[in-house]
Amino acid sequence: MKITKLSGVFALLLIAAAAACGKGEEPQTEANATAEVTATAESAIGEDAYVEDHESGKAAFNVAADGSVKAAVTGPDGKPIRENVSGTLLWKGPSGEEKTVPLTFDEKAGLLVAAGPKLEADLTQIGYTLNVAGKPWSGTLHVPAGGTAELYANAKGAADLRLPEGKLGPHGGRIEIVGDDRLELLVDEATGEVRVYVLDVDLKPVDIGERKITLGVVADAPQLVVLTPVAASADVNADVNAKVAASAYLTGKLALAADPLKLTIAVRNAGRSAVALCGYHAGAAFAVHARAPRVKVRVKTDWDAHAHAHALADLKAKADFDPKVHVHTGAAARANAKANVNVRAPSVRVTPPSINVQLKAPSISIPKPSFKASASARASAGAKVGAH
Repeated sequence: MKITKLSGVFALLLIAAAAACGKGEEPQTEANATAEVTATAESAIGEDAYVEDHESGKAAFNVAADGSVKAAVTGPDGKPIRENVSGTLLWKGPSGEEKTVPLTFDEKAGLLVAAGPKLEADLTQIGYTLNVAGKPWSGTLHVPAGGTAELYANAKGAADLRLPEGKLGPHGGRIEIVGDDRLELLVDEATGEVRVYVLDVDLKPVDIGERKITLGVVADAPQLVVLTPVAASADVNADVNAKVAASAYLTGKLALAADPLKLTIAVRNAGRSAVALCGYHAGAAFAVHARAPRVKVRVKTDWDAHAHAHALADLKAKADFDPKVHVHTGAAARANAKANVNVRAPSVRVTPPSINVQLKAPSISIPKPSFKASASARASAGAKVGAH
């Protein structure tokens, strides 16, 4: 009897356990299926894919050197979005020509795929627009010749060389490690002039050598700028209490009303190239939504004063050889220097005065002479007449 009772209780426990397993079987199966799909998509796109974090989810891209593209879209919950998703890429070539490339969904791989032109430039600008359940996601990639894999590899290699957070260069600019180079980058907040200095291990400026630097910027509008080298300059006139750094640098112009959302730096030197996306960590999603942090590069500089001083120094140097050149100091000299020593004669427009002259002939009245002869005169005249 006891055995029967125990057997009955055990049977009830087995039934309850089976029921519990039955209840949990479907969610567990769904979770496993989701994990399998996610793992398959991640494996297909590659661990070195570049990921951008949007308000409504994430978009991962793997752009190969031959121009082939794989892209995956996930929602806020991290699950891949496989339905109602499409897109286009806008490929900008080295000469500025643009080509639209469609992104189509590959059911087998669970990815969006495209075939774009081969990557040949140090940086290629690729704009993307994704249509996710009727909502557009957009952004811009600046991809090196080696594709997003090169971007990932450089970020991973530079991780051990990163400087303390907030460390600034000798000119007050942002420091970025690009390959073997330590670069200081800053943009004049008033003029948009950008300068990049090459620093040594002690963060002191050194010669730029034969380096070619290209910047890819995402701000109000995407920009791609190749910088121009500037030779080393000596200290300038002490009258303005200013000195220009003696090292050479590379410069260009950026249209920035605020600090950019993204800044990619590509460096080519002695046949080797390296690239860095400022603030990017390999394997982490890069935020591009409205609340994303900005790349702090805009600063207030005194470069304008330096330019004035250089202009004044040039004038004085020329005066030493040409006695016809007169150099004035003070406000006039600074004004001329600010105008890049290009002094033009003022534009003077003289309007002759309007003169209305009316001449009238004078009214002249000459009275007739009135003659009254005296008695003696009449007598004298009479005597003369009698004498004839």
